[in-house]
Amino acid sequence: MRKSVRSMLNNHEALQFLEDEIKDKKFFGGKEIGLVDIADVFIAFWMPVVQEVAGLELLSSEKFPKLYKWSQEFINHPVVKELLPLRDPLFGVYRSILSTPK
Repeated sequence: MRKSVRSMLNNHEALQFLEDEIKDKKFFGGKEIGLVDIADVFIAFWMPVVQEVAGLELLSSEKFPKLYKWSQEFINHPVVKELLPLRDPLFGVYRSILSTPK
């Protein structure tokens, strides 16, 4: 199995695990942001940027509705929103990295 296919399957399994763990809670710890939420900032904020630049679809409301809802709640929380970098400049950086010939 090609490395990229194997990597995609591993990502899907990890996202499914988190989907199962979030259940119907607002955050992984319940009503308040906790350590697991903070550790998963990559999934909530960075993964959608990388997905868009690379043309992938790993995390979507159709595939992982509970995890996607959590990600939106998390990145739109006033404290988290204040601390995250601006999305548009970040998008530009990733686009330039992926378009640079190797």
